[in-house]
Amino acid sequence: MSKFSILNKSNKKSDAKSCSQIEKESAIHINKDFTHAMITGQTGCGKTTSAILPIMDDRIKSKHGLLIFDYKGGEHFKIKYLAKKYKRLKDVVMINVPWGERINITAEASEKLLQNFFKLSFGGKNDPFWANMATGIASKSISLLASIDEFNKSGFCELMRGRLEDATPNIKNLFKHTQAISNFRVFYDTVKEYKNYIRNGSDVLKSFQNFKDDPADLRAEVAKNIHKLIAVKDKAGNFLETFSEYAYCANHDTREQKEKFYGNYSFMLLALQDLADSEFLNHDGASISSLLNDGKIVIINCAGLKDNATELMINSTLSNLVKRIAKSDKNPVSVFIDEAQRVLNGSTDLYADVLREAKVELILAFQNEDILKQSIGGEARYKELVGNLSHQYFFKNSQKQYADGTSRDFSKLSSFEYYHEGQIYKAKPMFIKENDLLKAELAFQKLRNIASVYAAENIAEDEVLIYNEELYRANNSFICKRISDGSIRQVIYLDDRTKNELDELFESDEYLYIA
Repeated sequence: MSKFSILNKSNKKSDAKSCSQIEKESAIHINKDFTHAMITGQTGCGKTTSAILPIMDDRIKSKHGLLIFDYKGGEHFKIKYLAKKYKRLKDVVMINVPWGERINITAEASEKLLQNFFKLSFGGKNDPFWANMATGIASKSISLLASIDEFNKSGFCELMRGRLEDATPNIKNLFKHTQAISNFRVFYDTVKEYKNYIRNGSDVLKSFQNFKDDPADLRAEVAKNIHKLIAVKDKAGNFLETFSEYAYCANHDTREQKEKFYGNYSFMLLALQDLADSEFLNHDGASISSLLNDGKIVIINCAGLKDNATELMINSTLSNLVKRIAKSDKNPVSVFIDEAQRVLNGSTDLYADVLREAKVELILAFQNEDILKQSIGGEARYKELVGNLSHQYFFKNSQKQYADGTSRDFSKLSSFEYYHEGQIYKAKPMFIKENDLLKAELAFQKLRNIASVYAAENIAEDEVLIYNEELYRANNSFICKRISDGSIRQVIYLDDRTKNELDELFESDEYLYIA
């Protein structure tokens, strides 16, 4: 069957006014058949309040796991309101905020996804030679760190434990081991040690921490982890061969030339400095896909995140959710990608054709087809994408849109009106009062004792902490808002380091005598 078979090829008139109209206001309902949906409409057309929120409401009510990207940093209030409505506040997990779940943004990414991510980060379109050079070093280093980390944890590596301080494959450690050529050479020499160690099968078996007296038991234990040894052996060999030119060289002139060449990588890596410094995205903890598999409502705060970082999270999460096909018992998952044009590009694979078997649905929203075509690489790519999105909703738009196999004019639609399968409907918008949003936020924060952990002073019973990235970075503080009167103030957060510094200043009683 053609991937475009869902599109109606009938010769309908392109003007939406010619369609029949249903005046009665009703909420948008999408069948839970995991065949995906798209919602288009210009800013102010009502697609968020009358389409996206009602669909989220239905999925939360139906106990789906949800993945939501909060670009402006304020949509999470609405999600928490809906979660509270259905007694699911305990399922809400925030990411990229101080009281959120710490993750490793690269943990679920394949080497291919990492290559695409680094190429975008390093400006592959503008300067492909240097971008490819930097991408090679970064992607192979992260991939090798991942294999070494798994190898270290497998039991093969007792004699090598501690040789590589922190092998967690994250952006922070990429900087640590490769940002300067001196660090890279230390890393390179350590990789040599691993390769030499693996060559000696006797040492590897002797150091196996799950050693059994019975050789048959030992063989069975080793067999469970042998793929991790093979991965390190292959990747270490490839790494050493590929980057031998940057190893230490006794000849001064040659060494200086290579150091200047490597300096281009060091400079380009600075594009990832914010990610490397993030305390929220370099942690070896839960993964987004595992949280969704557990039925969580995952909200990623994207304020301050570059779009390519968000895209990496989308791509790596979807590629891992596809693996649910092999599971017999799986909870349904809904992935909402609003402003899709910001995070999709020509290399993005949404796995739309296979996610149905994994009980994962995609809900994409964007302003118009032209802006998405620019992001993903043209009309053919666009039609391929929408050909896999069965449920299509078109709100008011100043530009013609491709619907039911032809170009249609939706500029005359009113707010909250939408076109779907030959008819015009009036959607019922979902408006939520600010006080109700804040009350849901307060319930969420009390559930997790956020005030007692993150506020350096007592706050009132009806006050909530609001995270603002700029404010937090500038002076480690939050906005504190009172629900009863709307008043706001700043509250300082004392993290572990700040508390230690404070304790050291006041560790003696001498300060009592300061005049």
